[in-house]
Amino acid sequence: MISELNIKYFLCLAETLNFTEVGKQMYISQQAVSKHIASLEKDLGVQLLIRSRNRVELTESGLKYYDFFRTVVDRFHALQTEIEESQVCQPRNIRIGYQNWIDFGPVPGSAMAVLRKDFPNMYLLGERHEPSKLLDLLGRNELDMILIHKRFLPRMEGLHKLPLITTPMQVIVSRYNRLNVPGADYRVFANQPMLIDAFEGENEASVMLRARKECRRYGFSPEEIVVVPNRDSIYTAAELDRGIFFGSCMAQLSQSAALTRFDTDVLETLFCVWHGDGDRYLERYARQLQKEYQWVEAHYLEHRDWDI
Repeated sequence: MISELNIKYFLCLAETLNFTEVGKQMYISQQAVSKHIASLEKDLGVQLLIRSRNRVELTESGLKYYDFFRTVVDRFHALQTEIEESQVCQPRNIRIGYQNWIDFGPVPGSAMAVLRKDFPNMYLLGERHEPSKLLDLLGRNELDMILIHKRFLPRMEGLHKLPLITTPMQVIVSRYNRLNVPGADYRVFANQPMLIDAFEGENEASVMLRARKECRRYGFSPEEIVVVPNRDSIYTAAELDRGIFFGSCMAQLSQSAALTRFDTDVLETLFCVWHGDGDRYLERYARQLQKEYQWVEAHYLEHRDWDI
């Protein structure tokens, strides 16, 4: 049976003629792209591409199948749009999951307001969870879409992933830390005890592995790794100078007088992720999110707030 996913990768490859570029656009490995193309060729019983060391080109059969698949996909999307527009008055919800402790600003609401100009009965049903829980709910189709940082995303096929906004990560430190002096650079805390919060159901070995991976991103070698039970606890522990921790500058936290934040050179990207076989409402909303986040990104990085 011919896979819709294989067709999607073939169309992208036919248009880019570059396996690496397809991998970047689809967020899968180059080897995985090759497997999908080989699978499609096996199902069709023809060679679609000629691969040489320096180039990729379509065979005569590949050109014919590209024209056919592209026409079918375009007609399918046109039909989806037609049906969506005919159902504009029917109530419809997008079940969206937000990564906990992130301040998303006004963009999710303003993007939905744009969508509701065409679909006035469209609504967001949102809930907040830690990253592992979000991925679990998305995988079980209990959420349509999630907003999550890139570092928590595994390589999962069948998902659309759209980058929204990129911001610097921070080292968060107690104001009473002896190294927290005016003009200090975040690297001076490289050997301080590191705090990390455990995800729901995560065992200690997994937490420690995740902690060491985080440290490598910053070039830190903490003298101790301290595991706390949740995100609330990590802020309290940091305020009491039990250790330092890494956090997004988009963290949803009132500016505690007991904590100091230091921008790092490590950047983090917020992604919108949804099922590849989902309806086009999701893609339209995701694209609107991306458009509005790109507009506010420069302001946010300069002023650290959403007051625009």
